[in-house]
Amino acid sequence: MDPSPPGPNAELIVAASEFAAAVKEFNGDPVKQRQLLKEADRLRILLETPMDVLMKQWEMSQCISAMNLLVELDVLEAIPKQGSISSKDLAEIVKVDESAIARALKLVVIFGICVEPAPNVFALNDNAFVFLKGAAREFFQFMIDQTGPFYKLPEYFRTHKQEDLYDLNKSPYAWAVGMEGVSYYDAISSDPRKLHNFNFTMATSEQVMPIMGMFPWASMKEQVEADTSRTFAVDIGGGRGQLLKAIQKEAPNGFGAKMILQDRPDVLAPLTAEDIPGIEKMSYDFFTPQPVKNAHLYLIRRVLHDFYIPVCKEIVKNTASAMGPTSRLIIADMIMPEKVEIGTEVTPYWMDFNLMMLNGTEKSKKQFEEILDVAGLEIVKIYPFAFGCHVNIECRLKTAASS
Repeated sequence: MDPSPPGPNAELIVAASEFAAAVKEFNGDPVKQRQLLKEADRLRILLETPMDVLMKQWEMSQCISAMNLLVELDVLEAIPKQGSISSKDLAEIVKVDESAIARALKLVVIFGICVEPAPNVFALNDNAFVFLKGAAREFFQFMIDQTGPFYKLPEYFRTHKQEDLYDLNKSPYAWAVGMEGVSYYDAISSDPRKLHNFNFTMATSEQVMPIMGMFPWASMKEQVEADTSRTFAVDIGGGRGQLLKAIQKEAPNGFGAKMILQDRPDVLAPLTAEDIPGIEKMSYDFFTPQPVKNAHLYLIRRVLHDFYIPVCKEIVKNTASAMGPTSRLIIADMIMPEKVEIGTEVTPYWMDFNLMMLNGTEKSKKQFEEILDVAGLEIVKIYPFAFGCHVNIECRLKTAASS
């Protein structure tokens, strides 16, 4: 007998029952929290009519516009960290019409940002603090900076050849800000404020991107200690060393072998020995052959998604040229599912769409295999994270048997 309840709401009833049961068992675990959020989104999708979908998009666009007003005019900064303040007093501080402030604040309160303890009196809550200076205000400002160019995408495609999307000097973002002819990164770097917001966003997003819990770094102990003359790990394009520092928790002191952080000189320059203890800095351009030969591990984390397949092939080939028979390349990225389902984890899809602005894309397993094959590499094993599409892909040089 089919245990599912009959009728048009059968799927909704089952989903609601499963959600209620999961909530009762929720203990604050961040992975479980992400799963619950996904299920909550699925419940809404099952309830919505087509017009609800349209209206939700309109509502969110207005909320984002209201937040932009409150952030850019320092309205939130003028609200006391403790206590509350009237919209009238806020208007006097920021020199903006009171009704405009009140309207914007009332709208964001509905979405859980700030509270209104009395009519036209407002206070910060935990969700509001993230938009303040010293928190993640720059993250929001970076998002706003990207939004204008996104809205210009139809015109970009009307005025460009299809192949232009894959040209590093013809990115939609650079074109939208009037700088076609340079790369996305050069366009961002041309404005100190945008560059600061970009760097802040990349660093902040690292806090929610998993590092551990996939490849078993401690499993390398015996191999590394047997030959500590070889570098333990080379982190290619590793930014501020967050990956290597995390690995040190499972591999203290690199098991006695070197740990090398590679990136552009301007990225590495501010880092001191205290910032990256036990880690050696090395300036390196990953469009050139890898200079560190026969390391135990080469690491490429959240780099390949910034580029399309032809560019990725060059990066990986440069790495493979330095690998020895027992060297491993660990690619830390997301693997796009073969098929999208309603209500599934949205992160890889919004990230993939966002990457289109800078000549990048998330990739499927088949696309990773294509990239690796050209470099003479093969996949040993894929280590998935507990939730979502994040993986560590372990690769090695092809053996005679697999060639």
